[in-house]
Amino acid sequence: MNKILDILRIPLIKFIGIGAILYFALFSNKEKPDSLGNRLSKEEVSKTFNEAKNKSRFIISSVNTAQEGKEFRPNQTNPTAKITIEDLEIGKGENIISCGSEIEIAYGIYDANNKILKTVSSEKLTIGSNLNRIVEQNIIGMKSGGIRNINIPNDFKSNDQKISDMLNFYHSDLRYQISVTSVDTNASTQTSCQ
Repeated sequence: MNKILDILRIPLIKFIGIGAILYFALFSNKEKPDSLGNRLSKEEVSKTFNEAKNKSRFIISSVNTAQEGKEFRPNQTNPTAKITIEDLEIGKGENIISCGSEIEIAYGIYDANNKILKTVSSEKLTIGSNLNRIVEQNIIGMKSGGIRNINIPNDFKSNDQKISDMLNFYHSDLRYQISVTSVDTNASTQTSCQ
């Protein structure tokens, strides 16, 4: 037993042992999506870095909007209130959101006083699936990395029950601030963007 312990104290043996452990931890299970080797691959690290960069731009633009003191006042006299959009960041890349695109977004919902009502760090949508109709209709044309405000007046009349319920509950204009994390225009999902 003492001879084995003496052998394990040799620096070369320690180095080989650590190398073997790292090899098996990093490279032997690379096919499994949850393995350490797959998580540390160049593609995964790049994807994670890009997601963090997009989310940080979203946070920075939220802070800038709050610091500028922008207020969205209800327009009580206009019976045909309309949604307005404001692009804060155009985004980059060739993929442009269109009907059928599979996208990933982060967003915050704010009231007229810039109070945060809800934040979502990651949501995947297919444009035209009508899971979040107002958002889907108003982000068409954006690119990955783009940030857009969707301003919904308090008196806006919507067929989207979720939006109507929020407007009635908060009695305030709403602002969605959307940050597009990724856009896949090669999706083959059957959707309708009417």
